[in-house]
Amino acid sequence: MSSGKWSGKTAVVTGGTGFIGSHFVEELLAAGADVTCLYRRDNRGVLPQLPRTERLRPVQCDALDEHALGAVFDALPQVDAVFHCAVVSGTWDFRREHSAQILDTNMRTVSNTLRLARRHSVPEVVILSSSDVYLSPTTDPIREDDDFHRQMHYHPDGYYLSKTYTEVLAETYRNEYGMNIYLPRLTSVYGPRDNFEVDTTRVVPSMFAKAVSGQDIEIWGDGSQTRTYMYVTDLVRAILQTVGNDKYHTINVGTAETVSVLQLAQYVCAALGQPERITFLRDKSGGRPSRNLDLGRLDELIDFRPRTLREGLEATVDWYRRHRPYQPLT
Repeated sequence: MSSGKWSGKTAVVTGGTGFIGSHFVEELLAAGADVTCLYRRDNRGVLPQLPRTERLRPVQCDALDEHALGAVFDALPQVDAVFHCAVVSGTWDFRREHSAQILDTNMRTVSNTLRLARRHSVPEVVILSSSDVYLSPTTDPIREDDDFHRQMHYHPDGYYLSKTYTEVLAETYRNEYGMNIYLPRLTSVYGPRDNFEVDTTRVVPSMFAKAVSGQDIEIWGDGSQTRTYMYVTDLVRAILQTVGNDKYHTINVGTAETVSVLQLAQYVCAALGQPERITFLRDKSGGRPSRNLDLGRLDELIDFRPRTLREGLEATVDWYRRHRPYQPLT
């Protein structure tokens, strides 16, 4: 990443103590930016892990509170970029059973952020989207235009709905107000500072937790369904480079390496040095057979090769061993 783009700039990161948000904070600081890190809470002790520098300004603020969020913007002499990483997600069951809560919460935080960015004439706004917006893709690999422009779908999944309507709102803001808004659509992400607690909903840390505790990793279906996974710092670096190039406002962000869910479980066990304890729940759906993204736009703009899944898992294990010493790894 070129530090020249961000050196001396002022950036605001919402969800700054979250998994992805904290890495945006770290990468922007490394590139010379002044960063205001907004967070609702820091339950996992992320703030002490961030660089100690006068250019980092942590502020406890709920993005649902437009008045409090506005006070943060008003206190800054200028805001050059906003990275909106705050989000509510959850397990598949939670996303269906609490779809109204998820949709309402996520949409209000996005709406508050966009209104304030417009009011303060912020030059660049990045709102993290997701490959989940491709509910029923018709292309393989999935291209960026295989989205709500082609066909709008309804599904009782609050997270899917919130990401889809976030993109609709962002596009209308861009068209009406001329704002520069980027919507990176993320593949599955993993790496340091992920949620490795017992209540985790994410596939890689969930497999970590099972393997470390001696439990079987449970795979829905036969494990043949393929996915892609991107190491979190590679993801952040890629997004910052795409914003710096300013060519595409909507872009798939992922890797070309596809692995089956079974292979992922085997890689996790190998990286942790644990035996392969894997159980198949064949009566449960493993989802669509594949979700592979067309990365043509991304490949045009980034100047590095994202690390392989094996490399990323080894780096994640190294972080895990250093930050979670109470978890025995044998």
